[in-house]
Amino acid sequence: MPAYQYRCRTCDSSFAVNRAMTDPVPATTPCPDGHGDTVRVFTPIAVVARGAAGSAPTPAAVPAGGGGCCGGGCCS
Repeated sequence: MPAYQYRCRTCDSSFAVNRAMTDPVPATTPCPDGHGDTVRVFTPIAVVARGAAGSAPTPAAVPAGGGGCCGGGCCS
């Protein structure tokens, strides 16, 4: 279930709201203190894959035969 970050413009507090993937995401939602003047905050994430002992990431090997969903075995 994704968490959406909001910030209250009245009390300047930040909070998260969990919503199901099928629920619509409103632009605003009341803050925990009851204020209604909130704004959704963009929260970027970074995913970094590292090799052994913090070495630089290495690109994934491309299988012979073109790849695809199963490594090219079904498309030969």
